[in-house]
Amino acid sequence: MVADSDHPSIPARSLAKRLRDLREREYKQLTQKQSPLTQKQLAKVLGGPHSLSIATISNWEKPGSGRLPPPDRLAAYARLFCTSRSFEAGALRLLRDDELTELEQERDADLYAELLALRERAQSSGPTVAPTREQPAPERRGSLWSVPDGQAVSIVCSDAPRADRPSYADPSHPNYSRYARYADLDAVVEVYGQVKADNPAASMIRLLSPHELLRDFALNYLVVVGGAAVYDVAPYFAQDIPLPKAEPIPGTDTHVFKCSVGDEERKFTSTRDEEGVLIEDIGLITRGEHPHAPGHTVTMLSGITSRGVHGTALGFINRHVRDENEEYLRDTFGNANAFCVVMRVPVIQNTALPPNLLREDVRLYEWSSETGARW
Repeated sequence: MVADSDHPSIPARSLAKRLRDLREREYKQLTQKQSPLTQKQLAKVLGGPHSLSIATISNWEKPGSGRLPPPDRLAAYARLFCTSRSFEAGALRLLRDDELTELEQERDADLYAELLALRERAQSSGPTVAPTREQPAPERRGSLWSVPDGQAVSIVCSDAPRADRPSYADPSHPNYSRYARYADLDAVVEVYGQVKADNPAASMIRLLSPHELLRDFALNYLVVVGGAAVYDVAPYFAQDIPLPKAEPIPGTDTHVFKCSVGDEERKFTSTRDEEGVLIEDIGLITRGEHPHAPGHTVTMLSGITSRGVHGTALGFINRHVRDENEEYLRDTFGNANAFCVVMRVPVIQNTALPPNLLREDVRLYEWSSETGARW
């Protein structure tokens, strides 16, 4: 995390000041109350069904924190402060589009545009704080893939069925390629590149099959990529996490993810159009503590098809959504030592796109060690 600074960038200071001003001065003007809106109250209303942490609001109002609200949170700020009716009857709420008057809609749009412009200027100005010896700053704060300097990472991916492997995956082939045997190569390439980029001081980053996950390799930080790999490895490294059950669909070569919340059970699977072309897949991300190496983590990426695996990985790699998705995980699961999220993955022309976890229709199922399971 970037250390606080006495000299944050001017755009960052302007955004933080404006957000604090909305909570304190604007709220008083709208409600005619003497006391400002508290950070706790604001965190609850901006978070929707899942309250944000007070620390999140505090960091957004602190110029040197290095934390910027994602655009959808700024939209919530604009909606909340565009009308005094957000605070009527002592209950804070975000009004729906069809509840706003024409004047309130204009105020909502103007305020959102103002906040978004401040955010873009703050983002483009970049960090202004140099790393210190006591608190080094990684290249990208809070990366899902970051490990402490000097540590090793084992990236685990299943072997593709022999019938599906190219001829040069055979060691007897003159152009033998060791990695040609792996399934989910699209996702593996992306993950390997990001882990490498985020950990320049790692002692080792190694690609392995589940059957190679032995001795010290098994005690590294683990990243498991692909449905088969996840379910091969989970019994040893994620025993306490209630992963969706992969249930085959009779007469097909695919399956469903079966999840339960209390007595309710739902099944999720990929979607195809009338011509049988895949248009949406299901992805899964899981993070937990390494049961055999204290302080280490196990991260798992899965999906119904390879597109689900690839799209889930892109959700935490692609620059357009990764920061917002990681912030969603932090805000939602906080200090939980284990969590998992099942999500929709859009597919266009057989290519996976990164899902945006800030959209409620993308998130299908969540579990954490603190909250339990929920839809």
